[in-house]
Amino acid sequence: MYRTDNMGSKNLITFYLLHCWFCITSQTNSLVVISESGQPFFLSLNSDPVNKTLQSNVKAFQLAQGWNTVQISMPINGNELKLTDSIQVIANPKYADKEFTYALIEKKGRLYLKFVSVSERSGPERPPVPEAPKETIPLIDNNLYGNLYRAVNNKPQFFDNYNEATSACEVGLSDKEMKYALTLMEKVNDKETSYRYLNSILDNNCFTVLQVKTLLEAVSNDMDKLNSAKKSYAHITDKENIRILLNLFRYAAMKESFTSFLNDQENIEKQKKLQCKDPVNSNKLEEIYTRIKNTPYENEKIALAKKIMVNVCLSTNQVKKLGELIVHDREKIEFFKSAFYVLTDKENTETLAEEFQFAESKTEYLKFISQQK
Repeated sequence: MYRTDNMGSKNLITFYLLHCWFCITSQTNSLVVISESGQPFFLSLNSDPVNKTLQSNVKAFQLAQGWNTVQISMPINGNELKLTDSIQVIANPKYADKEFTYALIEKKGRLYLKFVSVSERSGPERPPVPEAPKETIPLIDNNLYGNLYRAVNNKPQFFDNYNEATSACEVGLSDKEMKYALTLMEKVNDKETSYRYLNSILDNNCFTVLQVKTLLEAVSNDMDKLNSAKKSYAHITDKENIRILLNLFRYAAMKESFTSFLNDQENIEKQKKLQCKDPVNSNKLEEIYTRIKNTPYENEKIALAKKIMVNVCLSTNQVKKLGELIVHDREKIEFFKSAFYVLTDKENTETLAEEFQFAESKTEYLKFISQQK
């Protein structure tokens, strides 16, 4: 049983001792004080501050047996209302491990505590924090996983099997190594890590189209598939089969984007075979200029320019002149990138960066140039 005195007097929670001393000493209780008006306050229990920031609902743990001093401070309208009261706890196993809730009432510039309820405790003083998820990777330190990776501190360290200079690999990946790759991707706990491992594998090795398809089938997001499919292009050994990868995509927009990417790559290969040394004459340039100028929309201008530049060679100045027909930086970057492979004076390529309106566009184009060297 419990009893509380009238509002404003000392509050008594009375428990009848029915059992052994062990029962008495083992009980733990908590006190909850809720501001009836919603006005926040500070609470101290036995001179120990409970909340360091103003709150309208405060919970104090370790409500001890015997007398407990409750101190409350409530800033309101530029003033500070204070209340000092006491709660006496007399042990009774029936009410051990309980939570006692009081309403804090502000009336005519004074504070009062009013008993509300007794219930089971709503939570521990320090809620348990779950351990961070751990990657479960089928790795054993110092084991060699073919030409794919080895384990260092139970993390994969990938071998760089791709030669940038020759655009080839010394060895291709075997079926067994492909299984290692899939197992590595499947056993991690989060998709982000799995996708990061996939891209490391694609960066460092050469593949057939079917091998890339097998790896990308383990990726659920269409945009991630698209980005990784583009990343894999330079490392694919049988590019004549690459359109098989179109079957990976669920959405038409992704298929269209990858088709456009493949067309651009095929055009680049054709441009490189031109081995441009001499630019077109002024009459031919004027013809190209007029055709692009008479095309109404910028996306159509870009498409036409790309088509034309598969079969012509241009100087940097000629590209600048054609670039005057492109208004927006985004389209102009695309145009200049497409023209790079037919330039007859690549040593002057950096001067095209001055044609952009925004600094970030200039930076992007200069980065593109550096990657081609």
